[in-house]
Amino acid sequence: MSLNATPTHRKKGLPRPVIYALAAVGLLVVALGAWQLLKPKAPKDPYRTEQVQQGDITKSVSASGSLQALVQVDVGSQISGQILKVLVDFNDQVRAGQLLATLDPQTYVSRLRQGEAQIAANQAQVAQAQAQAEEARAAYNRTRILYDQGIMAKAALDTAMAAWKSTQANVQAARAGVAQSQAALASTQTDLGRTSIVAPIDGIIISRSIEPGQTVAASLSAPVLFQIANDLSKLEVKITVDEADIGQVQEGQAVRFTVDAFPDDTYTGLVTQVRKQPETASNVVAYIVIAQADNPSGKLMPGMTANADIVIQQLRGVIKVPAAALRWTPPDQQAATQQRSGGGQAGPPGAGGQRQGGGQRQGGGMGGRLLEQLDLDAGQTAKAEAIMAEERTKALAKASGDPTARRQAMREMTLAVLTRLEPILKPAQKEKLVGLRARMASMGGGRGPGGMTAGVVHVLRDGKPVAVPVRVGATDGSFTQIVGPLKAGDEVIIGGGPKAKATARGGPMGGGVRVRM
Repeated sequence: MSLNATPTHRKKGLPRPVIYALAAVGLLVVALGAWQLLKPKAPKDPYRTEQVQQGDITKSVSASGSLQALVQVDVGSQISGQILKVLVDFNDQVRAGQLLATLDPQTYVSRLRQGEAQIAANQAQVAQAQAQAEEARAAYNRTRILYDQGIMAKAALDTAMAAWKSTQANVQAARAGVAQSQAALASTQTDLGRTSIVAPIDGIIISRSIEPGQTVAASLSAPVLFQIANDLSKLEVKITVDEADIGQVQEGQAVRFTVDAFPDDTYTGLVTQVRKQPETASNVVAYIVIAQADNPSGKLMPGMTANADIVIQQLRGVIKVPAAALRWTPPDQQAATQQRSGGGQAGPPGAGGQRQGGGQRQGGGMGGRLLEQLDLDAGQTAKAEAIMAEERTKALAKASGDPTARRQAMREMTLAVLTRLEPILKPAQKEKLVGLRARMASMGGGRGPGGMTAGVVHVLRDGKPVAVPVRVGATDGSFTQIVGPLKAGDEVIIGGGPKAKATARGGPMGGGVRVRM
């Protein structure tokens, strides 16, 4: 082999396994991309719906309170002294008249003996006074005999009479002293009896505040030694209700409550008293409602905090919808509401927001605002303006100077305009008209049969929300009773849907034309 020969180099490519792997990855990427393009896209901003249900609605007032014994007696001491014995303890069952504790009776025993001695002394004084009275009577009789014989003077007779009467008065005074001593002795006996503290009622000891050797001072007020609850098989619930809710609370209404000690147990009771005395704390006015509840298991104890619901109204088997369904409105109505609340001025109905006549817009007021939501074309707008002008003239002619009557006349005018417009509306506009009439009815503030008000919910038809007027009744916060064309199982819109289109006021030249974003 020649030393000058040039060596030959072979070109090396990627190994075949690597090539196969890269090809597989590429095919996978292409397949994923095609699947993403071909798969059905989820609807943008889907509506959230829930079914109309048939069930119960319970309207209630929530408040907090505390438990207390139905009958609770504070047992005190009317006299002062040192506690000698305490014969009962917490939770002991006692009977009326049972001895609970004793005070040291020595002081009152001494007073009793002193009183007895005083009575004996007073009785001796009575005997002495009676003897003196007998002596004075005999002296008077002797003096009278001598006076009748002319031996004694009239003055001597008068003196003897006065002495006799004086001794008779002394007898009465001595007897009064005996009665006084007897009364004092009776008082001392009563105080001696009060050294024995007895139960005034049958019940259970729920509080004991004394110990043997403790001194009780009752000079100013009677100290409480024990508290006895008469019967813990029934308890009172003392509920504090806000003044905004107290008007709905009445005697005889049902109460459901729980306590923190047993959160899984629900207890029931009845309202027995609605107190008219207000209680004010931090400028908040509340009223006390008393309910009575059974405590058969004995688990409930006085002083527990109760989380109570007072049942104001209970309906069974009614048609109900989620409360959110009555609050939801279509995006175009939300945009119109936001625009009005933001201070922007819309143009005449269906006029695209353009102004006429130096900034004066046609069809103002509540009627104009409602007509804006019908999306009238130019021809419909002209007819609407003529109808509104005619109805406004009639309303002003009927309205008096009373502001309430004037507002009612304007509302009737708007309803009349909507009625006269219905024949010239397109099908989509008529669906919006249904919602407008429902809102107009609710704005009137009147209540129909059963205290129900007007409302509107929306259902999906061909993928679009359609207003359905209903009558609205009681609510429990989550669901609301309705009466209308809907039945259980129907779907109502509670949220979602496309976002409201934003509008910007004022174009580049400041012409006031709305620009859809």
